[in-house]
Amino acid sequence: MKKWESALEEVCQLYSQSNENIDWILVGSVGSVLQGCQMVPGDIDLYVKHKEGVSQFSDLLNKYSLPDKSIDRNSNEWLSSIEEPIFHQTFPSGFEWTKARWEIEGFKVEVIHITNSAGIPDNLTGDGIWEGGKYIWDYYKNVTFREYTIPVVPLEIQLESNLRRKRQDRVNLILEALNNNGYDQELINKALSLKHLSYFNTAVKI
Repeated sequence: MKKWESALEEVCQLYSQSNENIDWILVGSVGSVLQGCQMVPGDIDLYVKHKEGVSQFSDLLNKYSLPDKSIDRNSNEWLSSIEEPIFHQTFPSGFEWTKARWEIEGFKVEVIHITNSAGIPDNLTGDGIWEGGKYIWDYYKNVTFREYTIPVVPLEIQLESNLRRKRQDRVNLILEALNNNGYDQELINKALSLKHLSYFNTAVKI
């Protein structure tokens, strides 16, 4: 079993055994792999709809928190500890998030709530759907992993986010999966910006 699979299984097992009812969704590379993309995940990214969801997951995964406070204040390296289970960060742009982060079964697991998107485009009428935005909760897709059902951000929406980030490596792998497994044309029309929809129509041949 790969490290990310062991880590995700542990998270799902602890959540399913709890009495928590958290609005959460799997984003990023693991979500892509579970939808047929042939990529190597870097970490497990869970978004929660409400800020208190970070605290709920923090309590749920408390046994993986460091015994001592993380000395690295860089948010990409910081890990949750008993003393400091949650990290809050506001960027100069106004972008604001709250996160908790652990290493589980040798793999990084991160839970994030985005409080302020700082105007990142996120709409259904030409600018495209953002993977961290409000519409992911309306357009999520359920996938099966082991005996668990996991809500994920669809590849159609992930494609828009990776095109914005100019992550051509991931764009190519997402397009390959959509070519091989099919896609939701209605969602594509909403998820992609007008510019990226034009690119998609020339890049995908089914």
